[in-house]
Formats: sequence, structure tokens, C-alpha cells
Amino acid sequence: MVKFGWLFNNNNMKRIFSQWQLGLLALVLTSVTSCEREKLDDVMSNESYGSVSLSLASKADIGTGSNFSLTSGELRVPVTINFSAPTTRAFVVQLSANTDTVTKLITDQVLPVGTVKLTDGAFTIPTVLNVPIGVTSTTFDLSISRSFIEVNYGKNIAVALKIANPAKGNSIALGKNALVVAVKTDQVVDESTIRSVSFATATATHNVGLDNFAFKGSDDVTISVPLKLQGDPGVEFTVDAVVVPDSVNKYINNGTLKNSVLFPAGSYSILNPKVRFEVGRSTADLTITTKLTTLYAMMGKNPTIGITLKNPSKFQVGNRLHTSYVVIDQGSFRPYYGVPFLIKGGINAVSDPIYAAYYDFGGEGIAFHDDNGKDGAGDWRAPDKVDVSHDYNPRTVVGWTNAGEWLTWTVLVEETGTYEMDMYFGANNADGRYRVFLGEQDLTGEKAAINTGSHGDQRSHKSTVTLTKGRHILKLLFIRGNHDYRGVIFTRKS
Repeated sequence: MVKFGWLFNNNNMKRIFSQWQLGLLALVLTSVTSCEREKLDDVMSNESYGSVSLSLASKADIGTGSNFSLTSGELRVPVTINFSAPTTRAFVVQLSANTDTVTKLITDQVLPVGTVKLTDGAFTIPTVLNVPIGVTSTTFDLSISRSFIEVNYGKNIAVALKIANPAKGNSIALGKNALVVAVKTDQVVDESTIRSVSFATATATHNVGLDNFAFKGSDDVTISVPLKLQGDPGVEFTVDAVVVPDSVNKYINNGTLKNSVLFPAGSYSILNPKVRFEVGRSTADLTITTKLTTLYAMMGKNPTIGITLKNPSKFQVGNRLHTSYVVIDQGSFRPYYGVPFLIKGGINAVSDPIYAAYYDFGGEGIAFHDDNGKDGAGDWRAPDKVDVSHDYNPRTVVGWTNAGEWLTWTVLVEETGTYEMDMYFGANNADGRYRVFLGEQDLTGEKAAINTGSHGDQRSHKSTVTLTKGRHILKLLFIRGNHDYRGVIFTRKS
């Protein structure tokens, strides 16, 4: 008894009875909860919830008078699912889109030929729709990108929507699981508000002259052709610039493009065939590069490139000025100043000097020929090898001439007639010989440049020549060199 007496002291007895009481309470609560659950299960088993049948209309034509809303970004079309009776429980139903259905309906001519099916990314719908209790229908929005509508303006666009797997014992009425939504784009969007990209030119023929060129050195050329967007741009987008040589040939042959010749592929490069409009910008430039030597090899005709705009990533291509014929006006940029030197046609009218150093653009073999390195003013019209004297400011004189070298200038003769041609040469001997041509016409035959005592003393060398009205290339050929040439002045005599 002494050994186990500790069990029966007052504190230990209290502890034992407390633990016993807690265990008894837990047993009672478990028994009560179990009874309540059994009663609840009995009630639920006796309660009956009616199921409903879901249905969609087979087709919805969206146009004038339809229920829709339009913003700058999207078209919202409400789509309704009907129920055979008021819903007795909340449940979910799955939604999806199917473009194969649209393709078949077009093939079967249920939808008009030319109908465009909506593509992924051009529309959104919820994938799961929560249906509340106590309703006979529910509605969700089909959202269609406005830019997709604008790109396809004038056409019908369509998408097939499907419902599936309604939860909690509900079902879908036979043949009522799909709806084709067909949108008449020209009835949901005002044509005057459509954002469209086109060439920013007054006409389809874009004449390129000196103002459209950027020169790099004396040979490389960059041409900028402007594009514009009608309407608020907002987002970044691109449009493809596609060359259309057949169209150029068509309009050359029917006389629409006069004095033009097709600029062959390989003679130029389009640096950005996918033209990008930056965010918030309504303008962009199409950039073409070529070489003056390439252009001058085609002298006599204006090289022409036909370009059409296609596949805008946003918006649409404009109905007007979506094609441009870039006509490179050979005559407008060959002259040093962009316009020909004028030979005045009035009797006794004295023309301004045509200085030697202001020879045409075009480079070696086109505008000039120089057979050695660059003497004189090394920075004048580099990288041309023409030897321009550094002793004159402004630069005027070409020196260090050798036999067989030549220079050209573009001139405009106002009137056909007889002219005094006064050329200024300086030489330290009598060996200099030269010849002057107007186009293919030999104006002078071989002439001698007199000994003036020094190259710096350029003196008058006069000839009487007959000039024909019009635009021409004036060419000076050095038959034997070693003389400096300052320039020429023409005076009309008869």
C-alpha cells in the first residue's frame, strides 16, 4: 500500500477525473454531429433539383440594327445561351470556337463565298461561363479586334461558337450546341473612320528628283518614299512593300508611264520591305538604295519601280494610293545643281559661266573619265578622281589633264540657233588639243589650246557652234592634255 499510495492523493484523483470528463464530452459531441449529418443526408436524398437544357441559336447576322458595341479597339457582340426552364442550381458550361465549321459553311454556300473566318488572336470569348441560379438565359461577349474588321472591311467575317459539358446534370438540346456569328463589316464600322495605310503622295506616280535623294559620296543614293496612316495610329504596326514589275510594264505599254523603263531587280535594294510605323506615328518611309552609276547606265529613260502595299499587321490598306510607281527622273539629279545649266536663247543673251568643277554627278565612266589619282583639292567631290585645282576659291578649274580624259555637264538650250562658245584654257605649251560634243553631235572638231604661258592664265578660246533647242549633255574631251580648263560661256548670235 505504501508503494502505490501516490495514486490516491487528492491532486492525482482530480487529474484523472478531469481527463475522463473531457473524453466523455468528446464522445457525446461526436455522437451528436453524426446524428445531425445523418438527418441532413436524409433531407438531401429526399430533395429533387430539376435539370435544364441549354441551347444556342444556329446563326446570328450582325449588322445595321443589331445589338453590338464598338470602340476604337474592338467590336463586342453579346451572345445568349437559353435554358429550357429557370436554373435550379448554379453551374458552369464550357465555351469554344471552331473555324472548321465556318470553312464548311462557306464550301456548302451557307455562308457567302468570300466570307473570312476569324483567326486566332482576332477575337476572344470566355472559356468557362458561370451560370447563376434562377435564370432562363445568360449572356457573354464575343470580342472582335477592330483592326481585323478594318483589314477586312467590305467583307463578311465569321466564327462558330460551341457550348459543351454543362455541369450538375444539365444537358444541351440536340443540334443546339453551335452558333455561327457572321459580321457585315461595312455595316458595323463607318468607312470614314477606318484606319488605312497608303502612299503619302498626291498621285500614284511618285516622281523622284534631287529633293528625294540623299547622296553618300558621289555614287551611293538613297530614295525615301513616304507612307501615311489615315486615322488615329495608337499602336505599332507594319505593312509589306511588294514590288510589282508586271504592273510597271502594263502602264509603260499603254502609255500611262511615259519615258519610263522598268528598273530591273538587282539594280536597287529596298532596305525595309516590311515598313514599320512606330507607336503613335502616322507616317513612315520606305527606303530604296541604288547607285548613280547604275542609273546613268540607263540614261535616256527614267527607271521605274512599282510597289504595292500588302498584309498590314493592323488596320487595312487604303482603297486609293495603295500602289506607287516610283519614277526616277534621270534629268533632275544628274546636274550639279539639280537643274541643267541654262543656255539663254535671246539674241545677244549671254549665259552664266558653266564652270569646269561643277561637272555632272554620275561617277567614273558616266559623268567623267579620269585616268590617274586625285591631284589638287583632295576633298572636292571625293571620291571622284577629277583633278580640281586648290588655287581658286570657289573651286572652278580642272587641271592635271591627260589625253583621253573627259567631263560632262547637263545643259538646257532655250532656242535653236548659232552661238558663240567661249572656253577658257591655260597652258604652258602649245600641245593641248580638245573636242566638244553636244550629245552625239561634234560641235568643234579638234581644236588647239593656245600657249598662255602658264596653267593659271586661262584665256578665251572662241568657236561658233550651232545648238539645238532642248536638254543635252555637253561633253569636253581632252585629246592631248597638259592644260587647265576654267569653263565656258555661250552667247546667242542668230
